[in-house]
Amino acid sequence: MSERIMAPGALLDVLRPAQERIDRMRGEIEAALFGARLALEVPDEWVFDGAGWVEPDNGEDQQNLPES
Repeated sequence: MSERIMAPGALLDVLRPAQERIDRMRGEIEAALFGARLALEVPDEWVFDGAGWVEPDNGEDQQNLPES
């Protein structure tokens, strides 16, 4: 069994609203990315890297990719 040091209740009360905002924002981001993925017909296996969707590295030669 692992040990735990409990955070003071006052700290948790202060952090709770921030965590709730983070959770809402995460949901909004995921919904926006889902909608964009559908609209752009991005293949399911592609990954969003912050600038767009990229094909996963499958070990093939990537030399013929266009330069960005």
